[in-house]
Amino acid sequence: MNNALSYPHHGSRILLFWCAAMFVYFLMVFGSLADIERITGVRAFDMRPNGYSYADALALISALGEEGRRVYLTMQIPLDTMYPALLAISSASSLYWLSQSFGSTARWYRAVAAVAYLAAIADYAENGLIVWMLNAGLGVPEALVTATSLASVSKSIFSTIVYTTLLIALAEFAIRRMRQRPKVS
Repeated sequence: MNNALSYPHHGSRILLFWCAAMFVYFLMVFGSLADIERITGVRAFDMRPNGYSYADALALISALGEEGRRVYLTMQIPLDTMYPALLAISSASSLYWLSQSFGSTARWYRAVAAVAYLAAIADYAENGLIVWMLNAGLGVPEALVTATSLASVSKSIFSTIVYTTLLIALAEFAIRRMRQRPKVS
């Protein structure tokens, strides 16, 4: 396939990308994000799928202090620089790979595979805007908080579409496999 969205076609390569994505995810959830929550007593910007208000952002920025800001900028953001690409490749490749046997629904799954890249783009936008907010400190403009919150919500919406579709594709794949098995008498 020669297009902008090339996918690993082999199941073991896809599994390797999933393992790498989950490894980074666990490092974030049980490492940097847990540290941020321990320091501040609230969830990090990255873990707020419904976004946040200006007051919420100021409260988190204030609660971070120097230690939390350091953790966010030197641990969380670098990890979250790897994660969106790994996750997009994993989920898009999985959808593409599963869709190869689906006939009429294949186009739908392939279209949703492209949405995985939109989720990654939104995640990268969120990361960049979070860095900007943290560097601005308590003087962060309200418009910047609004833009960052919108990126967080967009990431969540795109991700929900992708993972819901991936679960449906996996279920469809499993059902087709069970129907194809020879019946034992």
